[in-house]
Parts: sequence; C-alpha cells; structure tokens
Amino acid sequence: MREFSVREMRAGYGAIAAALESEGEVVLTHHGRPFAKVVPFVEEPDAAALAAEARRRREAWAGQRRKALARMPKLPAFDWDALRADR
Repeated sequence: MREFSVREMRAGYGAIAAALESEGEVVLTHHGRPFAKVVPFVEEPDAAALAAEARRRREAWAGQRRKALARMPKLPAFDWDALRADR
C-alpha cells in the first residue's frame, strides 16, 4: 500500500492511478498523518442481471430434480386392506 501526500496528489494524478492499478490501495496523508484510503471502484451487477441469473439457476435445479425423480424406482401402491387385516 503506497502513501501519497496532498502535495503529490495535487501534482500528479497519473502516479496515483498507476499505484491503484499495481497495488490496489493508496493512502493519502496530510502532514504525515493518513486521512483517506483510496481503493479501486468495483462495479456491481444490476438487479435485473442478478434476477435473471437466479431464475436460470432455479430452472436448472428444477430440471435436475425432475431427472432425479424420473430415475427413482416406482413404489407399489399401498394396500390399506392388508394393513387393516394385520390388526
């Protein structure tokens, strides 16, 4: 993490941008004391994209569930009369 003084910040934005790219974080100082930390901006996906991804995953899971249920052996029908006869 590289430190830049206020004077260095005013003199050259390019050095700060280069340090952000290479190191990821930059600390700004005033009279030797840190007062701000600058981090790269990370754009977050919009709500519509997140909803579309959730829908796609939900549909994929439902398809896998249907396939798994189709592979399961079918159980014979339960005979209630035989159960009553055992009482």
